[in-house]
Amino acid sequence: MRTFMITVNEKTAKGKKLVDFLKTLDYIKVNESPYNPEFVKEIQKSRISKGKAIETKDLWK
Repeated sequence: MRTFMITVNEKTAKGKKLVDFLKTLDYIKVNESPYNPEFVKEIQKSRISKGKAIETKDLWK
């Protein structure tokens, strides 16, 4: 038995078709993301934000 890991962009039509095809095979195991989609959205949103500047003297207040 061999294990292959591939990365597929599921946002493209070809990527979606490939994943759908692989799911139809009985002996292929497709791993879904272990992360909660809502959590992933929050992380991506926080990466885009500018953040907040805090004075060093106020750091421990």
